[in-house]
This record gives sequence, structure tokens and C-alpha cells, in this order.
Amino acid sequence: MESTAAALNAGLVEELEHSGRIVSPQVAAAFRAVRRDLFVPGIPLDDAYRDDAVFTKRDADGSPLSSVSAPWLVATMLERLGVRQGDRVLEIGSGGYNAALLRHLVGPHGSVTSQDIDPEVIERAARCLAGAGVDGVRLVTGDGTLGVPAGGPYDRLVVTVQATSIAPAWLEQLTDEGRLVVPLRIRGLGRLLTFVREDDHWVGDGWDLCGFVRMRGPAARNPLMTTRLGDGIRLRWDGGPQPDADVLTAALAGERREVWTGVAVGVAEGTRPVVDLWLATVLDVFGRLHTGGAASVGEATVQALPGGSPATWTRDGLAHLVMRPADTGGSRFEYGVAWYGRDGAFAEDFAAQLRHWDRDHRGGPGPVLRVHPKESRDQRTGAGRLLDRPGPPAVITWP
Repeated sequence: MESTAAALNAGLVEELEHSGRIVSPQVAAAFRAVRRDLFVPGIPLDDAYRDDAVFTKRDADGSPLSSVSAPWLVATMLERLGVRQGDRVLEIGSGGYNAALLRHLVGPHGSVTSQDIDPEVIERAARCLAGAGVDGVRLVTGDGTLGVPAGGPYDRLVVTVQATSIAPAWLEQLTDEGRLVVPLRIRGLGRLLTFVREDDHWVGDGWDLCGFVRMRGPAARNPLMTTRLGDGIRLRWDGGPQPDADVLTAALAGERREVWTGVAVGVAEGTRPVVDLWLATVLDVFGRLHTGGAASVGEATVQALPGGSPATWTRDGLAHLVMRPADTGGSRFEYGVAWYGRDGAFAEDFAAQLRHWDRDHRGGPGPVLRVHPKESRDQRTGAGRLLDRPGPPAVITWP
């Protein structure tokens, strides 16, 4: 069994290197040294080495509470984190596997502290680490938003649960040259960001798509809100005005109109995640429309894009992103807006923002998220989208 596990692990490392997820020899060596199957006991070996997450705890409704993240995502986070020999590292959200990889990266003179709010998760991590022969990881039960000040200051801090804001304690417990890697939920979109200090604030970029179990505890923000708009149609939103389900369902049952933008993109460009983020930045009211294929409202058919269509709404209307072929080969598509309701001015504004992105930001460096820990929300002025979150002001700008 050990030889089979070693072979599967070697194959996983090769796969991650080939895909570009593992770049540095240090991260490759850590993956080779730590067997993943020892941190997901009880599942078949082949499943332990698939490039997928393994959920290790669920609540009574079946929603995941803890997991061992997919290897591609673990590798991406470790490459972003840039751990060096001798570093002090704090991990928020414990599963054991990531802590073992970090322990290998920091070497004999570094330290790893792994914190989780759930005592059962900490106990499981301790058993797995012991079974894998990994020592020197400090496991702490506590609220992740408070960090572990007794072990700081830290050179690196990595959050392995989905956060909705940057906890002040994380920034306070990092050194001036420290680095924070965190999956953030931004207006309903999950993105992986890397933060470094710049003068008196922190700058985050990267913006990889990602999904994590959500953070728990007193400071955790509510899950995404869902409004049902008929059979099989859901509008998911994260703060802002609550949509009127009855009014919007009636609008969807009416006439569908479209505004086409002339913005054509190649499938290979992979612009959807960037466009989604742009719309989340510029639209005052933002959510995502999900249908899971074609859905019906009365005699009307509504179909969202795969993964959900960025959407906005008013008191009596709704608009969402659509695409249509821009060539006969199926390699290019045009962005447009489908809208329902009486007044289409908000849909024209939606379309104008797509043209704005095409003109000024397409192919550019992407957005930057700046966190200003020494300011209050009332003090924060200037360009950008101020996120509606507790804690220090966080502002998205597009250079």
C-alpha cells in the first residue's frame, strides 16, 4: 500500500507541475515529502490523490464544515505564500495536510501554528499529523478572526476558509514584510488574493477563482442570500437591497428584451471571471442569476450562463449577462444584456459598463483591493468600490 501511495503521490506532483500549479522546487519537495492519503483516512487511495477537495465534516443539513482542499488550490496558495526556511507561519482553518506541507517548507528553525474554531477539527488534524510522523505543528482551538497573537508576529499568514472581510488581527499579527493569502467572498464571488504591505495600507491582487467552506464563529458573515423567482430560478446576492420576489418573478414572465454590446471575446481568452468581477465592482446592485439550464416562468423561458449570470435589478425589473456566438466556428462570443420589466434604462447602463471594460480594462492588469487598517469607513473617500464589510475599509480599484 505504501508503494502504491508513493506512486500516486509522485503522479499528483507531476500533474501539478505540468499544469503550472507547482512552480518552485521547494513546494514540489514539500508535496513529495507529505502523503495526502494520511490526511484523508477512510477513502480509497485513488480518491485521495484526485485533484479534488475531500470534505471531512458536514453539518446536519449536509453542508460542508471542514475539508482537505484540492491539491491544485493548496499548491497555488503555497506558491503565492512564498514560505521561506525559518519563517513563522499562521494557518487559519485546520485540516492537517496543509500544516504538514508548511512544516516541511519552514524547516527546523521555522514554526507553524494552525488554528480552527472547531475542537473536533483540531483533534482530527492532530491525529493525522501524528499518523504522518509530522511534529512541531502547534494546534490551537479558537476564533480565526482573532488570530493567535502569542505566536506572532508572523512572516506568513494563510486562511483556508472563505472569509468575507480582512480581520484586523491578521494584519496586526504580520510583520512589515509579511504576506497574507486569503480566499475572500466579494459581493458573492469567491476569489483568492495575496496581500502585501504598501506604506500604511495593504494591497491585494491575484484574483484566482476558488471555493472554500465558509468561516464560522461570532464574526462570520451570513451565507449568501437566495431569492427564488419561480421554478428552478434563483437570484443569489450578498448584501444590498433585497429583491422583491413576486415583482421580479412577474417581470421574468413578461417580455424578454436584449441589448447587444458589440464586445466580442474568444473562448480561449477566459474573460468571464474578469467580467464578473468588473460588474461586481461597478454595478450598485449586484447578484447572480442561476437556472441550472433552461427554466420556465409562465410561458417564458429563462436561462442563465453556466455558473450563474451576473445580474442587477430595480423595483420592477431585472437584467442579466448573456452571450451569443460571434462567429460560425463557435470560438468567439458577444456579451449582451437580457432584461425584463417596464423601463430598460438600467439595462442600457449595464451594457455601457461592458463596453467600458472592453475599452479601458480588457487585457489589463486587473483590479487591486486596498485595505486601510488605520482609517474608518467614514474617512475613506476617493475612487473605487468600498466593500460593504465590517472591519477596516476595503476598496477595489481598476488601474
